[in-house]
Amino acid sequence: MKKKELLNIRELIKGFDEIEDPRRPGGNFRHELAEVLTIILIGVICGCDTTDEIADYAEAKEGWLRTFLKLEHGVPSLSTFERIMNVIRPSALESVYRKWVYPYIGGCLGKQIAIDGKTACGASKGRETLHTVSAWVREDSISLGQIKTVEKSNEITAIPELLDTLDIRGGVVTIDAMGCQKEIAKKIVSEEANYVLAVKKNHPDLYESIDEYYQWAVNNPIEQKHLNVWEEEDRSHGRVCVRRIMVNDEIEWYDRKKEWTCLRSFIMVERIRKKEEGVSTERAYYISSMEANAKKFASLIRGHWSVENNLHWMLDVAFREDDCQTHGVNAAQNLSLLRKVAYALLKNETSSSASIKRKRKKAAYDNDYTSTILRLLNPL
Repeated sequence: MKKKELLNIRELIKGFDEIEDPRRPGGNFRHELAEVLTIILIGVICGCDTTDEIADYAEAKEGWLRTFLKLEHGVPSLSTFERIMNVIRPSALESVYRKWVYPYIGGCLGKQIAIDGKTACGASKGRETLHTVSAWVREDSISLGQIKTVEKSNEITAIPELLDTLDIRGGVVTIDAMGCQKEIAKKIVSEEANYVLAVKKNHPDLYESIDEYYQWAVNNPIEQKHLNVWEEEDRSHGRVCVRRIMVNDEIEWYDRKKEWTCLRSFIMVERIRKKEEGVSTERAYYISSMEANAKKFASLIRGHWSVENNLHWMLDVAFREDDCQTHGVNAAQNLSLLRKVAYALLKNETSSSASIKRKRKKAAYDNDYTSTILRLLNPL
């Protein structure tokens, strides 16, 4: 699939228009669903973190909004924004998002898809907290899709459901220890992708087998020759961190190998931190369906945290997701997805080198800049 150069809101609005209106069948509605969703998205881009702020923004910017939206009955009220966000099925909005973003990504061949969960602490209904699992394409710095779970422990069942909705062919899926499950590994391979999964003591036999092997291998001169090794060093703030990655793809000795679909490699990451107080060493283990050198695995393992550093951190810092007191799970999930859309559009706007937070503020008072973000070159 050929990758498009820029995200374009026009195609997204067309997708909004295709969503089945969940309001009363045959109802006489004053505001078109696509227009309401478009205003909410623009409000999020322009610094609005709640539906109250979106309603205030729409009222203040009605004249400008009319330059590309019909708004036959004026701007929607706060209650309309809240009702729409609560009645829209998140799966319908998610489907529109995926269709919009796929042409930009241009497929996952040769790319890393980091899957990780995030809890929105402020978004709750009663005791239920919104926890979403997202698939993040590292090379494009964009979310490929998300799915809601009740809590972090449900990621084990949520990840296969998320994979069912995505086209990950040719990619490499990386997941932390929660996703190190035989069925998840099987699912990834069935989708024509590879996996790199973190291993911890929730799989004691696998973990102990890898640990015992490397405890022996690193001290055995003969076995060391069978290991592919890559080492990198970071120096900052008076601290030195050495990362040593070792890979063994000759693992026929592991008698339960066949239980893991296409299991081909055991990886060890050894982190040696040298500070004034002394030296500390820790090891982490991974399994993979790939046969690759240590440098490649080093890139994938470090690259996995881009979903935390680039997406989750940004949602909390620039969009204040954790502080948003959104009630109603549908509304919280829909708003979470629209934040990801807003982030993608803001990041995709490269005429300014400002931070995402500054871009949101600038968009709030500069209509021309907002038009640049949205690529509104002509009336819709």
